[in-house]
Amino acid sequence: MLAQFESILYRIGAFILALISTFSSLLGMRGGGIPKEAATEDTLCMTIAAISDTHVGKDAIGAAFLTPGMGDISDPSLDVDAVLFLGDNTDNGNVDNWEVFTKSVTANCKVKNRIVLLGNHDTWISYDTPHVYEEGLKNYLHYSNLIMGTNNTLPYFTRVFNGYWFICLAQEDTSVAATISDTQLNWLEEQLRLAAADSNRKPIFVLLHQPMNFTHAVGDNLNNNGINDGQSKKLQAILDRYENVFYFSGHQHYGLNDGTDQLPAGFSTVEHVGKNITSVNFPSFGRGSYFDGGDPLIGDGLIVNVYADRIEFLGRNFVAGGWLDFNQTVYFTGITE
Repeated sequence: MLAQFESILYRIGAFILALISTFSSLLGMRGGGIPKEAATEDTLCMTIAAISDTHVGKDAIGAAFLTPGMGDISDPSLDVDAVLFLGDNTDNGNVDNWEVFTKSVTANCKVKNRIVLLGNHDTWISYDTPHVYEEGLKNYLHYSNLIMGTNNTLPYFTRVFNGYWFICLAQEDTSVAATISDTQLNWLEEQLRLAAADSNRKPIFVLLHQPMNFTHAVGDNLNNNGINDGQSKKLQAILDRYENVFYFSGHQHYGLNDGTDQLPAGFSTVEHVGKNITSVNFPSFGRGSYFDGGDPLIGDGLIVNVYADRIEFLGRNFVAGGWLDFNQTVYFTGITE
């Protein structure tokens, strides 16, 4: 009964927050970002819209936010080339949740290049029954293939958009932290080798729902937020062998932070890891920020503008259709013509 009451309170609060977000945008109170129109068009190679942790349930509440979000991402003025869903797409990975999520995306997102990652919530069929990874995986593969137009048989895969490689990783059990097998890490290394040979030092995007340990205010895997069984160190070592690797994750629900507000301690949305890795942790679209210093409103994500020599990260609330006060740029190394 208590859980049901808390769920009702969350839904009411989320609805109110969305209304506030929308009206704030209309009143011009959410400025600070730089719209794409200000970019130098002759060097802009790709625009990505990326969101994480939508947590869509079986009712209409989650879709009430996701639907306008997909509409904003599809706005021609943003000229988005690809959209990324970085896991925890559903609150529970059962058929009911996936049906709502899939219908909202396919009916309202006009961007055809899509990536849907597996998150820990997507492996959980119900809060009330033991989690069965195989069942969650089956549902994920079925619905993510419908959304992406693919025929994947594994939860980890590669896609190439506009000449840029997106290598997508996935947890292999139902734990909150990611468990990644050596088989998957070996596959990753081969994909990175192929991407590096094909990319002429262009950025390579590696995606996993969970951040690496000891990044973005994550400690070791004991706090259930990172990667299990020492695999995080292996993953980082593999990524650091290649130039201009951009590692995208969600999971934390920490909002957007440029490092000036250290809440929680040590968190920044964009961090440099090792020698060659830029790690970016995306806010929760469906739940807002858990901490002060991050936007508590529903609908936050990032527009990622890829140029010939840099990537620009612009905060945007896709429900309100307004820019956020977040703008960071990372330059590449070793670019040749």
